[in-house]
Amino acid sequence: MFSRWSFTSSNRHGELSSHKDGRRHRSKPRDPTRERKRIDLCDLDSTITGRDPINIGIKETWKLGHVVEILRKRFPDSDQEIPEDAEIQFFWVDKPLEGDDIPKGASSLLYRVLGEGDDGGLRLVWRAASLKLRKQHVEAIAREVAAGRSVGSIRETTLNLLRASNPKKGPLLQDPNQIVIEAAGGLREGPLQGNNWEARKVQTWLCRYLVIDARPADDYFVLRGFNEQYVWHKPYHNSRGYADVHRLKTWLKDEVLTSIQHRKPHRRGIEVEDIKLTYRGKPVKKHNHIRPGETIDFEVPRSIEDKYIRAEAWLVPLSEECIVCSDEKRVSEMPNKRRITASCEHNSNMCKECVGNWIASSMDTTPWDRLKCPECPQLLKYENVRAFATREVFERYDTLAVKALLSSIPEFLWCFNPRCNSGQIHPTGCSRAKCHACKRYLCVRHNVPWHKGETCEEYERRTRRQRRNDKASEEHVKEIAKPCPGCKKNVNKYTGCDHVTCICGHEWCWLCFGRYYRDEQDFLQCHHKQECRYHDNPPNYEGGRAFMPFLNMAGAPPPPRRPIFPPRPRRADAAPQAGPGNRPPGGPLGDEEDLVQFFLRRHMNRNPFDPNININLARAGQPNFMGPDFFEEALLFNLGHLMRRADRNR
Repeated sequence: MFSRWSFTSSNRHGELSSHKDGRRHRSKPRDPTRERKRIDLCDLDSTITGRDPINIGIKETWKLGHVVEILRKRFPDSDQEIPEDAEIQFFWVDKPLEGDDIPKGASSLLYRVLGEGDDGGLRLVWRAASLKLRKQHVEAIAREVAAGRSVGSIRETTLNLLRASNPKKGPLLQDPNQIVIEAAGGLREGPLQGNNWEARKVQTWLCRYLVIDARPADDYFVLRGFNEQYVWHKPYHNSRGYADVHRLKTWLKDEVLTSIQHRKPHRRGIEVEDIKLTYRGKPVKKHNHIRPGETIDFEVPRSIEDKYIRAEAWLVPLSEECIVCSDEKRVSEMPNKRRITASCEHNSNMCKECVGNWIASSMDTTPWDRLKCPECPQLLKYENVRAFATREVFERYDTLAVKALLSSIPEFLWCFNPRCNSGQIHPTGCSRAKCHACKRYLCVRHNVPWHKGETCEEYERRTRRQRRNDKASEEHVKEIAKPCPGCKKNVNKYTGCDHVTCICGHEWCWLCFGRYYRDEQDFLQCHHKQECRYHDNPPNYEGGRAFMPFLNMAGAPPPPRRPIFPPRPRRADAAPQAGPGNRPPGGPLGDEEDLVQFFLRRHMNRNPFDPNININLARAGQPNFMGPDFFEEALLFNLGHLMRRADRNR
C-alpha cells in the first residue's frame, strides 16, 4: 500500500535528490523585448468614421509603424477600412507626436486618418434632412469659418442661406439661434454655445468637423452674461413646458463655465448657488414661468468671472478698442451691458481695467461716496466699485463704507485707542464703557478716553474753560464759514470766485447755495435763486463764456481815439481794388483801426475768471453798437494784414 504523502523525490538515475550546501535556485533574467504592455487607441473622428476604440499589446521596442500595421489589420471593412496610401497621425493627450517613437508611460494614444489629398483642414457637415442647403452655400459657410468669423455670425449667414434655399419654410426659420453648430470628434465634442466664439478655434480641441443643424423656434434658451450670449439647444422642460431653473444653472456650470479650457476641465470653485439669474430685470425664482426661446441674464461672483474670462480668452477675438489705453480688447473685457452704472445713458468705451485704474486714482482725491463714472456725472454704487476695482482698492472702499454706516448709528462709538480699529454700540445713559477688543475704557458722556480718577462732574469742572473756548471757536467758524448743502460741513472761502467745490464733491454757489451742474454741452451751469446777483447776469465761467469772450462784448460805444496805424494817403489816379481789406466806408464794422482799439481796451489785463467782472452785458434790451454783422466781421479781421500796412507806411 502506497503512502498518501511523499516528501522525497528521486532524480532520473533513481537516486534521492538533495540540495548541496551553498546551492540556490535562480530565475531566468527578464527580457524586456518580449514583455508587452496594453494601450488604448482611439480615433479622434470616431463620430464620423465609426471606428470604435481598441486595446492592443505592444512591446517596449515597438515603434509607431507597428501600431499602424495593427490598425490596418483591425479595420478591414469597407466603411472603416484604412487605405494603404492614407496617412495616420498620432497624438498624446493634445500634442501631435513627431517621429516614430512611442512615449514612455503612455496608456492611450489618439490617432487620425487622412486620406490621399486630405490636408487636415476644417470640414462642414450639413445634418438637417428636412431642410435643403446647397453645396455652394456650404462652401460659402466654410469660407466664413476659415476667415475667422464668430459662431453668431455663422448662424446668421446659415439662416439667410436656408431661407433662400427653402422659401416655403421661411416661417419656421425665425431666429439665428435656431442654428446648431456642433464640434464632432476631438477632445471636446458637442455644440458651440458661445455666439462670440471664433469657430475655427475648435481645431485647438483637435476637432476638424463642424456639424450644422437647425432646431425649432421653441427649442432653445439664450443665457446672456459677460457681454456674450450662450445658447442651450434641446433644453430640459418641466411638466408644464417652462424652464427648469436648477437645470439652467447646472447646464451653465457644466457645459460653459467649467468646460471652456482646451486641456482639462476645471470644475472646482463654482457652485450652482453662485449663479444668479435675472429675467426682464427681475431675479429668477424657482417657479418662474419662462418659455423656451427667451433670453435670461446671469451673473457670477467677481472671482469666478475673472477666471472664466481668462480661460475663454483664446476663443474670443479682439473686436473692441478702449478709448483710454487704445488697446484692442474682447467684448468680455468691456463693462457688462456696456454700462459702468445702471444709471448711465451712454455706451461705455472704456475697458474694465481702465475703469478700475480710474477708481483707484479717484480714491486718493475724492471721498469714497462721491466716486463718479469717468464718462458722465453718475455716482458709482457699491456693486459698481466691486465689479471694476482691484481687490486691494475694493477692500479699502468697503472699509470706508462700513465705517460710514456704523458712524451713522447714534449709539455707536469708535475706540479712542489709536492702535485699535474697532468700535461698538453703547446703550443710552451709560457713562463708562469698555472696548471689547483692546479692553480700554472710554467716557460715553463726553466722547473722550476715560478720565481716570475723576467723575464726569469733576471732569466737567476741570475742562470748563476749555469747553468755553471751543464753543467760542465754533461760533466764530459759523460766522466766517457756510455749511455745504451736500454734507453740511463748514466751508470757508477767503478768495476766488463764488463757485465752490466741497471735499464731498458737491458744487454750489457761495451766495445763494444753488447747485452747479453740467449741461448737454458739458458747460457749467447753476440754478441761481432770484435774490442772487448772478440770477440775471451769470458769471463768465458759466455756459462756456470763459472760452467765448465775445458773448460779453456789448455796451456803450467807445470814445474816438487816435488810430495806431495812420491811414496811408492814396494817389488820385489809383483805382480802388476789391478785396477783404477794402471795405466801403460806413459799413457795420468801420475801420480796422477802430476794431484794434476796441479789442485792446476790451481785453487788456482782463481775467475771464475774475469775479469782479463776471457780469454778462450781452442781455436782451441793451444796445449793441457793433451791429448784427459784428461776429462775421470779427472773424474776417486779419492782424497780419494790418502789420503789412504798417510796414508800407514806414
